[in-house]
Amino acid sequence: MKGFTLVEVLVSLLILSIVAAAGLSSISFSTNSYLKLKDDFYSSTIAENILLLSFYDNNFLTNNISTQSEIMMGNSYIWRRNININRSQNSLSISVEVASETESNPYKLEIFKTLK
Repeated sequence: MKGFTLVEVLVSLLILSIVAAAGLSSISFSTNSYLKLKDDFYSSTIAENILLLSFYDNNFLTNNISTQSEIMMGNSYIWRRNININRSQNSLSISVEVASETESNPYKLEIFKTLK
């Protein structure tokens, strides 16, 4: 008789299921990494834009907007801007924190500007 025994078939199915589980785990990890990198990229882009606008555009710096919602590529982000004035050094610090709906840790950037 030709063919495989029941034990051989069960062992091959066990090996196949281990390989399939490892492949699915790898795909899941890659997807989560991609989503985190995408979220970090969009958060950093928003933070950089707010900092640059605050640094170069005095009208934007003094517009009293400290928080606002932005939508980038279909994702909602909320940014918060904090401005601290240091009169002794004649400077101010501008910090921006961007949080998304999906990420628990906000992205933070800070820049300093001298006053004239």
